[in-house]
Amino acid sequence: MLLLVVFLLFGLCTVAFFVTYTFAALQTNQSDFNFVAAGDFGCGINANRTISNMLTKKPELMIGLGDLSYQKTPDCWFNIVSPLDTDGRLKIAIGDNEMYPAKFDEYMKHFKMDSPFYSFNYKDVHFLSMATAKNKIIPYNETSKQYKFVNDDLKRAHANNSINWIIVYSFRAFYSSNTTHPGLDELQDLYHPLFDKYGVDLVLQAHNHNYQRTYPLNYNETKTFTPIITDKETEKYTHDPKGPIFITVGTGGEDLYNITGQAPYVITQFQRHGFLNIDIVENGKNLNGIFYENRGNTGKDQFKIIK
Repeated sequence: MLLLVVFLLFGLCTVAFFVTYTFAALQTNQSDFNFVAAGDFGCGINANRTISNMLTKKPELMIGLGDLSYQKTPDCWFNIVSPLDTDGRLKIAIGDNEMYPAKFDEYMKHFKMDSPFYSFNYKDVHFLSMATAKNKIIPYNETSKQYKFVNDDLKRAHANNSINWIIVYSFRAFYSSNTTHPGLDELQDLYHPLFDKYGVDLVLQAHNHNYQRTYPLNYNETKTFTPIITDKETEKYTHDPKGPIFITVGTGGEDLYNITGQAPYVITQFQRHGFLNIDIVENGKNLNGIFYENRGNTGKDQFKIIK
């Protein structure tokens, strides 16, 4: 019955899948700005701490990477993020816990979303949100409307000379060390080649309740389990690295997952609640990332890309 209701829901909004949804941007005259990101929040003490700490950075955008509320409705999560839910600055990716029909409808209405996958430009950064819930009620295979949307959208962004950065965010992990949820080979096989082709810089993901950051990676056609590391630097990239960096930030507040091994393409990994802060600086030419943990460590992980 649940699946039937959701299929009917998507049947009603099929035409919207091809529409790039544009959020209202805060108007300033500079290219520099910052945004924050995390997923797997819930509504407990740690989620409240994460949001409170995000507020100290005064972000122009906040990205929720899916699995936002674990309750029957999203009301509790809407409550705790309300200080950041202004002027269109709050964006979300659709995760597993957003796919229950009543909750899905509330999220779509609340954020005025025409489609569960969408993109927008903010200053000189292009953001693309993908919907990758495990039930695949929102298809993402090669014949899906989402795949066509992603391909066409990234192609346009890559050709746009006013765009310096392309950032994709999605719920499920493309690549991951050994933890509760493995990376999905189907997602890797379908979308990583597009990310390489169109110059995606970062892929933000959640689902695993921990933090992981990879090297810049190219898709490996012969050994899909082993992506190709294109730059062995670990913190500072003084040129535009070839291939996106994949960052897991499932650290918003829910109980953390153990990590039982470290993949060779992962630079750093740990179990902490907190969030990723990204600063776009130097007139939009540099990207600085720092993970802030809730317990007070001001820079548990940090990296920089200079274009």
